[in-house]
Amino acid sequence: MILSELYDGTIKQTEVGKIAFDEAYDVVICGLGTAGAMAAIFAAENGLSVLGVEAFNCVGGTTTIGGVDGHYFSIRGGRCVAVDEAVDDFKNAYTRNVMEARKIVEEDMILKSGATILYESSILGVYLEDSTVVGVRAITPEGIKNLMAYTVFDCTGDAYIAHMAGCETEYGREVDGLAQPYSMVSSVFREDHYFATNCDFGRVDQRDDKSLSDALLFSRGYEMKEENKGVSKLIHMPLIGIREGRRIVAEEMVRLSDFFAGKKTEEPAFYAYADLDKHGWDIAFDSETLCDWFIGANLGAYNVVIPIPFKAIIPKKVDGLLVPCRALGVDRDVASCARMVPNMQKLAEVAADLAMLSKKHNCKLREVPYAPLKARWEKSGCLLNPYVTDYRIDGVAQPEDVYFSDDPKDLASGLCTNKPGQAIWSAKLMGDKAKETLVALLDSPDENTRKHAAFALALQKDASGVQLLRAMAEERDAITLQDCRKHNQQRGAMAIYLLGKLRDTACVDTLIDIITNPDEHKKQTYADGSAGTRYAISDFNNAYFQFVSNSVMALIRIGEAHSSSRSKIKEAFDQAFSDGTYYSRMTTRPPKSSEGGMVLNLKNVARHGTEKW
Repeated sequence: MILSELYDGTIKQTEVGKIAFDEAYDVVICGLGTAGAMAAIFAAENGLSVLGVEAFNCVGGTTTIGGVDGHYFSIRGGRCVAVDEAVDDFKNAYTRNVMEARKIVEEDMILKSGATILYESSILGVYLEDSTVVGVRAITPEGIKNLMAYTVFDCTGDAYIAHMAGCETEYGREVDGLAQPYSMVSSVFREDHYFATNCDFGRVDQRDDKSLSDALLFSRGYEMKEENKGVSKLIHMPLIGIREGRRIVAEEMVRLSDFFAGKKTEEPAFYAYADLDKHGWDIAFDSETLCDWFIGANLGAYNVVIPIPFKAIIPKKVDGLLVPCRALGVDRDVASCARMVPNMQKLAEVAADLAMLSKKHNCKLREVPYAPLKARWEKSGCLLNPYVTDYRIDGVAQPEDVYFSDDPKDLASGLCTNKPGQAIWSAKLMGDKAKETLVALLDSPDENTRKHAAFALALQKDASGVQLLRAMAEERDAITLQDCRKHNQQRGAMAIYLLGKLRDTACVDTLIDIITNPDEHKKQTYADGSAGTRYAISDFNNAYFQFVSNSVMALIRIGEAHSSSRSKIKEAFDQAFSDGTYYSRMTTRPPKSSEGGMVLNLKNVARHGTEKW
């Protein structure tokens, strides 16, 4: 038997021979947060012996001491509904605070179901026999304990246990390795009403102790002005809202490129439903797949319905371990949709049923047949999809299903409007079938039609409309399209992104002027677009940042494809980012704020991009 531990970020494995375990359980759950607390309830109700190991002194994690008392978007259903209703009943009867109610109700349910809780305890190591997890080593108030388990649940939110067990993981985005911004939630009181409010801050890497400590200290000493109006702060919640950490490479992965191509799992456990919001303004640095959707078609606030397979919580090549938390097997693009609170609660149900059937049939987790699982999830409502289409406009007065056309004749009527996104994406899905129509529309007398046809062609890497794209970049086209309730893009920034996608060398001088001209930020384009790209943020020129960040990425892509342009681009990056003046032109917020961190990161992205050459 091997004990696998983590020392200063490095995995250390030691042969320990035969271990006399202190206690044995069917399921040991590492972390009793949003998913873990539910998993303890459901696994025990499934007849399994359960131990929950929790570092804090209460259950619920993000939904209690993290202060998240609600959620936006999801498909309600599954066994978690009854728990949520019990929490609401307790809140209405005894307290006005849903977070305190959740602590009490979920703990009571766990204990009454027969499960055991170890509070103020942390996992030190993982016991492995070959590639199977057979237990964990924990430090508890009673000392170190060796705990045997038929199945271990990693509900840490950061794949901490899976990482120690040697599972393959992914982290952050490709360009700079960063995760999404974190939030700090505060308890507030206003007009005889108690509730929680959150502020988005910079990035944090919870794998690194210093990064986490810095985030905790900074977030508690800094307040965003937008969040202070008319409220009385009571307390900052002890757990900061980290949206993203490690993600496992699972038996079945969910990737956005597959979803857009119509490739879906045949064995869904539930359906994730939300937009693909990354909670940052630097979307230009995300994957090209996401940028096509978010920038190229301006559909960033459209919602998607993504089926999540049950094997997305089973790590590849490792047995005895499930990861039913936000660290499940999805790519970074899908993660922001999958991480919603009800989805995490559904993962708890999925894991509890998998563990029960695995033990019942004495088979590996990946070998549990889908049919009985599907029957359970359909009965509970976990596997429920009430929507007709995979895409929806939501968060508005009248939500509606979205249909993408497969007829080129339909394109003109959409491209001529200030909401051309559906037509642009329809053309992308049509591929070559749409090109003849789009090329003809480049000569339309209507300005919108011409420009948006150029966008649609560029998304297919067709340069037929490149002159129109160059003109939009040169004039800093300030028109903000209106497809979405938020995240709307200015046409000039969209054109810059698409010029980078085309690797167009003729636009290099224009892009260099945008990032190096010390008076660029004074242009009317950025005043006109300051509120259009999402909403007005004091002390931050968002519109200017969009043009600069897209220009940086476009120049990097052009340099990757054309070695002859590299020296000029490197020289421009040195000129643009060699001192701190670029920072002061975009924001006066501190460097560790969300906006300040994104502006500082321009220099890092530029440097890393050219280093690859």
